[in-house]
Amino acid sequence: MSPRGRYPTSQAPADARTEQGARTTLAGRGSARARRSRGAAALAALAALLVSAPGRADESRAARRAVAARERGFPYTMVEVSTGVMALPGADVCPVSTSPGDCEQGETSVSVGIHNLYRWRDIGFGAGIFWAATLASDAARGARGLGRDHARSYFMLDGLFRYYALRIHKSEWWAGATIGGVVVNDSWSVEADRNPYSDTAYVGPRAATIGTEGVAAGLAFGGDWAFADNWSVGSHIRYSSWFLPEQRKVSPTGDRASLSERVDMFNIGVLIAYRLAL
Repeated sequence: MSPRGRYPTSQAPADARTEQGARTTLAGRGSARARRSRGAAALAALAALLVSAPGRADESRAARRAVAARERGFPYTMVEVSTGVMALPGADVCPVSTSPGDCEQGETSVSVGIHNLYRWRDIGFGAGIFWAATLASDAARGARGLGRDHARSYFMLDGLFRYYALRIHKSEWWAGATIGGVVVNDSWSVEADRNPYSDTAYVGPRAATIGTEGVAAGLAFGGDWAFADNWSVGSHIRYSSWFLPEQRKVSPTGDRASLSERVDMFNIGVLIAYRLAL
C-alpha cells in the first residue's frame, strides 16, 4: 500500500481494483463523449460552410455577369420601377358640370410605373404599365345630403424603345419612344358608399364608374447611374399624346367623362432598376 493509501493495481484488494477500474471506464466514456461532441460541432460547421458557399458563389457570379453584360454590350434584362408626377397642363377637365363650357383646365397626378426591358448593346425595348391618380377630390353634382364625390385615375399599357446614346463611366443617357393604350377612369360615389352605415357587404360596386379608352404615343428621355453591380438609379422625362373619343361618355346617373379628344401628358420621375444577365 502506498503512502497515500493507494495500492498498486497488481497488489490492491479485489474491491479496490473494481472501484478504480470503474472510475477509469467512466473517465474514458466522458472523454469519448467530448470527442464525439467536438466532432459533431465540426461537421455542423463544415456543412453550414458548404451550404452557404454555393449561394455566395452564385450571387457573386451573377453580379460579375451583370457588370460584364453592361460594360461589354452583352444581352441582359432589366426591371424598372418608377414614381413621379404626371401633368395634363392643357386638358379640359370636366369633373362637375355637364356643360363643356364650364370645364377646368389642367390636372396634376401622382404616378407609379413598372417596365421590363431587354437590352442589347445600345438598344433596349420592352413593355410596362403606368398608373396615376389625381391629387384633387372633386365634388359632384347632386343633392347636398348625398355627399356625392368624384375621383379620377389613369392607366396606361405601353411598349417602349430606347437608344442609349451616351455613356460616361457608370452613367448612361438615353432617348426613346413609347406607344400603347390609355384608360381614364371616372368614379362617382355618395357618402353612404364611402362610409357605410354598417359592415354588411352588398352585392355590386360602391361607385358609378365609366372608362374612356384611347391610344397613346410619345417620347421619353432619361439617364441612370449604376451604384452597384446589379442596381442603378436614375430619372426620366416623358411626353405622350393621348387620342381619346370626341364624344364624352355619360354615366347612368348623367355624369360626363372628364376628358375627350387629344390630351398632352407630361411626366417627370425617378426610377430604380435591377439588371440580370442572360
